[in-house]
Amino acid sequence: MEPRAEVVAGFRMAGVRAGLKTSQNPDLGLIVADRPAVAAGVFTTNRVKAAPVSLAQTRLRAGSLRAIAANSGSANCFTGAPGMKLAQASCTALARALGCPPALVIPCSTGVIGHLYDLQRYRDGIRAALAALAPDGLSAFAQAIMTTDTRPKLATTTLRAGGTTVTVTGVAKGAGMIAPNMATMLAFILTDAALPLATVRHLVRQAAAPSFNAITVDGDMSTNDSLILAASGAAANGALRPREIKAFADAVSALAGELARQMVFDGEGASKLVSIEVRGARRREDAERVARQIANSLLVKTAFFGCDPNVGRIAAAAGACGVTFDPQRLELWIDRVRIAARGKILVAALPAAALRMKQRQFALTVDLKQGRAVATVLTSDLSYDYVKINAEYTT
Repeated sequence: MEPRAEVVAGFRMAGVRAGLKTSQNPDLGLIVADRPAVAAGVFTTNRVKAAPVSLAQTRLRAGSLRAIAANSGSANCFTGAPGMKLAQASCTALARALGCPPALVIPCSTGVIGHLYDLQRYRDGIRAALAALAPDGLSAFAQAIMTTDTRPKLATTTLRAGGTTVTVTGVAKGAGMIAPNMATMLAFILTDAALPLATVRHLVRQAAAPSFNAITVDGDMSTNDSLILAASGAAANGALRPREIKAFADAVSALAGELARQMVFDGEGASKLVSIEVRGARRREDAERVARQIANSLLVKTAFFGCDPNVGRIAAAAGACGVTFDPQRLELWIDRVRIAARGKILVAALPAAALRMKQRQFALTVDLKQGRAVATVLTSDLSYDYVKINAEYTT
């Protein structure tokens, strides 16, 4: 899996500076399909949904899109009726320029909650973005949707399917408000494969679970979560056989996982990317609950930042989520260093574990020794910079 953009036949992309955010960085991105693409999405389960999320959910029920318009700087959330009117007017401006029905334009927004953006600047930005559309424009699009991100998130892969080579490319943004129950970010996966709508819907749901739904940075669910998969059909492949569908699904899930990993790696203020694997649970749901409790614990995350193999914090978090297990059987590992067993800290192992924690990436393994179920969650540490970024976010 390569962290780069790739040309995907049937799509053109752009990212421009429309003046929607005060930094004057690029803030408006377009993805335009040459012809209506088969599409599906999954969205935040937060009860407070942004206007563009509600509109996108409604429009994608038809299973088709001509364009995605994504802005940064303003989430257009908790903005009442004016926010929905703004989202609709924004889509209409792009639809008129493309000569397509507004229902085929999908809006996405990210940024500060409770603020509207300037519609005239948005319209001017649409004109500039349409002029800049290019098959290799995904990198510019990735720049335009960034907020507190320090780098764009991109990934691409190819595979044989339906008698030809097909491409799958993805782009995402997200560094904070990452604790998904769908996905806490904007993410777009594009393919030139010809796929039926039922398959696209299945693929996007399946891809979200082990990737965007298995990460956390700060335990806060966003209001603007949007993951969209669109297939242009430009590869003109034949119908996929069952084994090819599985291979394609694996490729989409792997690409989503790579984008999710990049998001946690770039978590706000993060200096560590930590994979938390809980094994030996009776049910997968139990393993996931324990993993999430540890991954979101402020005490554990600060210990990660300090390179402190703090067994007590990890064990306490594991025991706080309501999953039944025997603490006397619990085992903890930092990478390959076992730091706890039989209900006790292995003191002699702690210096070696602390050394492993100085790496940019490391793994924490928790073995409950109750069954065979396993779950993994990616998390980051909690640094001084996280507090600074979020204390000053709206100022």
